[in-house]
Amino acid sequence: MRKFYHTLLICVSVMVISCSEDGVTPHLKDTTQAFLPADDDNSEEAQMRREFYQGYGSFLLFNDTLQHEALGKDVNGDMHYFTEVLDLNYQVGMSTESNEKFNFIVMTDLDQKRIAVQYIKDYLLVHLTGKLKPYSWLLVDKIQRDFLGSISYPYVATGQRSVAVACNLLPRLTDAQKAQYTTQVMNTIIAKLVTDNASAFEEFFHVSLAYYDGEFPVPSTNAENTALLNQVGFISRGTDEFKQESNGLYPNQEQDIKAYARLVVANSAETLQSKYTDYPLVLEKIDLMRETLKSLGYVE
Repeated sequence: MRKFYHTLLICVSVMVISCSEDGVTPHLKDTTQAFLPADDDNSEEAQMRREFYQGYGSFLLFNDTLQHEALGKDVNGDMHYFTEVLDLNYQVGMSTESNEKFNFIVMTDLDQKRIAVQYIKDYLLVHLTGKLKPYSWLLVDKIQRDFLGSISYPYVATGQRSVAVACNLLPRLTDAQKAQYTTQVMNTIIAKLVTDNASAFEEFFHVSLAYYDGEFPVPSTNAENTALLNQVGFISRGTDEFKQESNGLYPNQEQDIKAYARLVVANSAETLQSKYTDYPLVLEKIDLMRETLKSLGYVE
C-alpha cells in the first residue's frame, strides 16, 4: 500500500525528554547531511542519489522525511524521535503558516524511480543551470495539494529551494508526450523561480512601471481589453479584491513576471514575434525576459 507523508514546516520539531540510562541518543545530522543518504547505505537508490548530487549539484529525494532519529525512551518507556521534514511553503523569514498544504504519495518501485530520475536529467535539468537550479528535487508518485479544503493533484509543486515532481504518468508517456508534460512542469518551475529572483528583472519592470496595479475604463469586449493591455506591455489581466482576474485592471509585478515567464518557456521566439507584431512593448518585454532568464541560468 502506498503511504502518505504529510508535509510539515522545514523547521526541526524536537521533543525534549528525560531519557532512561539505556536510551539511545544518536548524533543527529545537520540539515545539509540530511539531504544525502546515510554513509552506510549502499543500496542502489542511495547510490543513485549520491551520483545525482555529484553530477548536478542538486540533492535528490524520494521522500520528504529528511530525518527520523530515535532520541531515547522516557520514564514511561515510550520511544521519542527527532523528525525533520521538507516543507515546500517554507520561506526564509516567514512567520505565518500557509493555507496551502501538500501530501506526497511516495514511489515504492525502483524501476519507477530510475525512470523518474532519467526524465529529470533529460527533460528538466537541461534547461536549468546557475541560480535557477533548485537546492533539491523531490520525486514522488503523486502530489496532493490541499488549499483551504480544496483538493487537487498538480504535476509539480515549487518552493523557495525545492521542487516536487509527480512521476506517476512517466512510465506510460511517449517521448512526444514527455515533451508536452515538460512544458507544463517548466511553466510552473520557471514562474516560481523568476519571482524568487525578481530583483534581476528591474529593466523588464521599467517598461510598464507606470501602470502596475492600476485601472482603466472597462472595455465592452474581452478582445478590446486584451488589446489595451498589450499596448502598454501586458499579456495578463490584474485581479480584484477576490483574487479574480478582471477586465479594466492592470496586473501587479509578480503577475506580470509569471505570465511572461510562462509565455517564453512555452513558445518559440518566432511564434511570439508573429503573435505580438503590433505590440512593440510586449515584444520588448519578451526579449528582456529571455535575456534575463538566460543570465540566471535558463537554457531554451
